[in-house]
Amino acid sequence: MKYTVYQIHYTDAEMDGMKSMKREIRAKMSMDFSGKKTVGLAEKALYEGLYTGVAYIEADNLNQVFEIGNIGPESSITRLSRMASVSVGDLIEDEDGTRHVVASFGFKEVA
Repeated sequence: MKYTVYQIHYTDAEMDGMKSMKREIRAKMSMDFSGKKTVGLAEKALYEGLYTGVAYIEADNLNQVFEIGNIGPESSITRLSRMASVSVGDLIEDEDGTRHVVASFGFKEVA
């Protein structure tokens, strides 16, 4: 199955520490160890248009998408844009359009 991976990219100014909604949302997701706020934060970021499609990954399931997005093989990845390793806060969308956010533990469905 082909999955699409979405990540939040920062501008150069945001990389240099400029405050932004992107940085605030990503920081809150990273610190949400219970996973209770991650879905709402991902939905807000999605609504605000903060996600960029970065890759298609051929995989059997979400766990395999995570693994391939971190250690490969590169042959299973079609890059669309600059892509970091798959991590907390990234969105993974399956061919049916169902989206999941990577949480501290596992994945949570996003509306």
